[in-house]
Amino acid sequence: MYIQRYSDSAIYDFSQNEWFICDIIAFSFSTPFPTTELDQSNRIVNGFEINISEVPYHAMLWRESTVGLSYTCGAAIITSNVLLTAAHCVKSFESIPSSFRVIVGTSYRLSGGDSYKVSKLYVHENYSPLTLEHDIAVLVTSKKIKFGKNVDAISIAKPNINIPPGISALVSGFGTTSYQGSVPGTLLAAWVNIVSQQECSQAYRQLAMITSGMICASANNPPRDACRGDSGGPLATDNTLIGIVSWGEGCANITYPGVYTRVSNYYSWIINKLG
Repeated sequence: MYIQRYSDSAIYDFSQNEWFICDIIAFSFSTPFPTTELDQSNRIVNGFEINISEVPYHAMLWRESTVGLSYTCGAAIITSNVLLTAAHCVKSFESIPSSFRVIVGTSYRLSGGDSYKVSKLYVHENYSPLTLEHDIAVLVTSKKIKFGKNVDAISIAKPNINIPPGISALVSGFGTTSYQGSVPGTLLAAWVNIVSQQECSQAYRQLAMITSGMICASANNPPRDACRGDSGGPLATDNTLIGIVSWGEGCANITYPGVYTRVSNYYSWIINKLG
């Protein structure tokens, strides 16, 4: 049984307790470094192309290594130098935050936008790679992010926010369009509907525990969902960040909603890191 993280790096197999790393392919990118990208990743399923000006808070997270730059995950801008992403996207490199860059202000995976180096990285202290509880991390850039039409911050959900089941939310990302789909070149988005904790817990009752720090969403006709490659990306409603793409069973599987980190549960933690 697989509980799939929606990042480009790996899937976790609970039955064998092993990581399965995706293949790497080369491509060109406008940086002085040779670049690589993790293939076999997945993106927004049954979504639509969206201009970055409609989701100016959306950012890409790239990691620099000896072989170049590799796309890692999505992220969301919350201040002029702070972004949120999923802990599982960055945990393995927590001690070397400068290996990460965030790209903002572009609708294209391989071109445009502005690049900022990450100077600080905070993974939630109670993050569990086994259960994916507390799957949240804070990124701090070395320089202030320049805001404009295509780059802006999004508000984070406060603890008292009301998010009723059935409400629509927008998820965006650069993953692929199906479980074994190809890598896209443009930003996609999809409208999904919030699923109640009870319904989500029931769907995953034999696979995993849905905790209070998680929020679930799905959509049908056609099925819509985030997937690998979308990890760390934003789930938003009314210009408020309510979720961070985290994990799920398959992609756009009508039986299993997508699972996101519930941002409102971490409001105090985020504010503490901002201080």
